[in-house]
Amino acid sequence: MVKRICALLLVLLMLAGSSLADLELNSSTPAQKALKTYLDNVNAFLTENGEPEINHIFDQLKTVVELGITSSEEAYEPEDVTLTVYLYINSINSLLLRVNDPARFPRIAAAFRRALNPQTMTQQEALKTPSERAKKAIQNPSDSFEDKVEEEKLNGTNFREFYAYYPNQYRDGVNWIQLLIIFPLEGYWNEETGIIDNETGPKTADRESDQDAEYDGYYSTDDYDHLEVFATATPEPDSAAAEYDDFFK
Repeated sequence: MVKRICALLLVLLMLAGSSLADLELNSSTPAQKALKTYLDNVNAFLTENGEPEINHIFDQLKTVVELGITSSEEAYEPEDVTLTVYLYINSINSLLLRVNDPARFPRIAAAFRRALNPQTMTQQEALKTPSERAKKAIQNPSDSFEDKVEEEKLNGTNFREFYAYYPNQYRDGVNWIQLLIIFPLEGYWNEETGIIDNETGPKTADRESDQDAEYDGYYSTDDYDHLEVFATATPEPDSAAAEYDDFFK
């Protein structure tokens, strides 16, 4: 009897310990290696925030990886938290995080934001914008909102982030809130130390002074933020970012 109990406890511990470290993320390209390091940092912050780690890979190619947080290792599709990452060969292109519970969204999104600059970005800074967006969704659950993705200002020398909320998106009563992170071009980001050496973390643009910022959604006056790591201009439309223009159309 004692042996059976010990064996059961061992199985439970093994299941509880299942995480990204146990998954076989490909690492044949520089972008895949960068993604693995980045997601390791994300999982560390998820644990710190009291959230489960990313524990399931649904599909992975050299240009796209589908992941999620699931309650079962045998899950065939994402559950409450989904993650889609688009890759170039040498760098990460973009990451789309979707969560179906606005109350959990700040803690989860904060982990992804802190992992962009893990050594200097504080938890308070990481929570700020996701908390504001989640509060808006909770207070007005039937009203959608969406930051306009400016295609001509995608991959550059800065991180950029865009938020959206889609109530009952698939007519199943489930509301989805999401964060889209656009990564810099190759050479402008170190996934272990972050891109900023002497600052507190990635910065958000001043909404009032950003004359080019636009908004598309129910909240025409929403003051959304973008992560801005460098103040230099983003590349011209004929840059590497143009390769993935069709993604966001």
